[in-house]
Amino acid sequence: MTRVQIPPYYDLWMRGDKYGDLVKVTVSKKLRDRWGDPVEIAHVKMDITGKIARVIYSDCTEVA
Repeated sequence: MTRVQIPPYYDLWMRGDKYGDLVKVTVSKKLRDRWGDPVEIAHVKMDITGKIARVIYSDCTEVA
C-alpha cells in the first residue's frame, strides 16, 4: 500500500489526522479540471479515525 498525506484544506487534516493508506483511485464523473478532463479521486483510509477520506489525488503527497 502507498502511504499518503492528505491536503491541508481537508477537515481531517485540521484535526490532526494527516496520514493514511491509499485504498484506490477512481475517476470522478462530476469534477472536471479547467481543461475539461475528469479529476482522479484518491480514497485514503486514515490512520487515527479509520475513516475513508475522498480527496483529489493530485493534491496528495506521497510519504515514505
